[in-house]
Amino acid sequence: MSIEPSTFNLSAAFQHWLIAVLACSALALAFGFVISLLTRGFSGPRIFWKSIRGGLGDLTQISLQRVGALASLTMKEAISRKALMIGGLFVLLFMFGGWFLGSSDLEKPALPYITFVMSAMYFLLCLMALLISCWGLPADIKAKSMHTVVTKPVRRSEIVIGRIAGYSAIVLSILVVTAIFGYVWILRQVPAQSEDQMVARVPAYGDLIYLDRSGEISETGTNVGYVWDYRGYIEGLTKARAIWTFDNLDIAELTASGEIRFEQSFEAFRTHKGDIEEQIRYQITLINPETDLRITLPDTYPVNEHSDDPKLSVVIIPDKLEYIDSYERDAKPKTASLFNDVVDGNSLTVEIACVDDQQYLGCAAGDLFIRMKDRPFLTSYVKANIGLALMLVLVVAFGTTSSCFLKGPVSTFLTGTVIILGNWIYTFISETEKHREEDGGILGGGILESLYRLVTKMNQTTELPDNLGVGKDVIEFLDENVFNILFFVRSVIPNFSYFNTSKYAANGFDVPWAGALLPSILTTIGFIIPLIILGYFSLQFRELEHK
Repeated sequence: MSIEPSTFNLSAAFQHWLIAVLACSALALAFGFVISLLTRGFSGPRIFWKSIRGGLGDLTQISLQRVGALASLTMKEAISRKALMIGGLFVLLFMFGGWFLGSSDLEKPALPYITFVMSAMYFLLCLMALLISCWGLPADIKAKSMHTVVTKPVRRSEIVIGRIAGYSAIVLSILVVTAIFGYVWILRQVPAQSEDQMVARVPAYGDLIYLDRSGEISETGTNVGYVWDYRGYIEGLTKARAIWTFDNLDIAELTASGEIRFEQSFEAFRTHKGDIEEQIRYQITLINPETDLRITLPDTYPVNEHSDDPKLSVVIIPDKLEYIDSYERDAKPKTASLFNDVVDGNSLTVEIACVDDQQYLGCAAGDLFIRMKDRPFLTSYVKANIGLALMLVLVVAFGTTSSCFLKGPVSTFLTGTVIILGNWIYTFISETEKHREEDGGILGGGILESLYRLVTKMNQTTELPDNLGVGKDVIEFLDENVFNILFFVRSVIPNFSYFNTSKYAANGFDVPWAGALLPSILTTIGFIIPLIILGYFSLQFRELEHK
């Protein structure tokens, strides 16, 4: 199992956040100004500006003591509403979950057990955070218990922050308990033959380029007919190669270990069956581009693409290497140091070739990585739960803010929609942008064009007929604006895929800081700040004292 390396551009993300905040603030100010003008006449703008100025003062004069008291009150209310009973569901799931994962005497990986625990916590705690945050404030307003709070010397901003903090504390407390219980359950349930798979591998990924069968640089490798173009393929016994360049390696750590471990997850493509019991094999060549030193390892290695044992996919390269740089019959082997002669500073270049004639080797950027020193499984498990905790805090913030101006059912629907879109829209929009850039458009068009093709039974590749006249231009214009609306929606909805890091722990990888945890932290902070401001002004205009 390979995990595609994640990238996160901090400066680009900050610029995107700043533009989105400024744009949404401008729209909100314009909308508020128009509403004040329509409802209060010419005195509306003065009242509107006074409210904005007072709000900025309230948001900058928050008392942590009052916030703590409101958070404590929120926790007591949530406990009185039996919010902690969700923990009983976890106990039942863990008690009987092993029944549905098969017999423990079968040789299988630890993945299903870890996935079961992480998925149960993800869905149940997300549902709990959604319900208590969306229904808490409307229930207090309906029961008039909120009236005793707003008449006290507290600011509306402190009420919003105290609610978010209180609900988050309840959800995170349950997360800690269930995470501990789940970890113990995993240790007890994972079969003994799979315990060595409970590890946190630390991969160092490289950049990949391909050479075609004539040795020329190719962008995508050979296309063997698969629709999914994730992997490029190199042909066996030709000049086709897959070349990785690993930069910014921790050479001190590798030198201390005395070896480099490569782990691969290549895919084989056979043009003929051959010996079906034999694995397709590949060969490794280590290159120092500065000195033109090329060391081809004498052994070849099987792909082992259908094996559940990750150890079979690991190739260990020692520091001392023996090689022959001549094809002469009496050429004597030479020795070289991997770290002194092959590694160029903190960079290493690796060339992979397929050694089976008329067979192909599928390679993607994440299919080969240098395996740094492994960390305990507990490390990745804790990091995965930190990502889940950040997501729950963000869900609570969305639910609390939406409940400041919506009823409980509508707030639940809105927050649930944000969660669903946050898990889906980024992938959809990214694929759409990719097709628009590479192909100049979307195959089959947008919503209206696809509907027209469906009704007229027109295939995706045929151009729209010119006899539509203005109708063709209208369809393309409206579809283009629908895509622009989707791009705007993506700008104001968090990318929830950053928070779901269970795939790393379940597949035996360490949760990366730059590719997962840092984006999760910054996404949470980046959305909580404007949500608190929105919740404050929404609560400010409800006039709760008079209801």
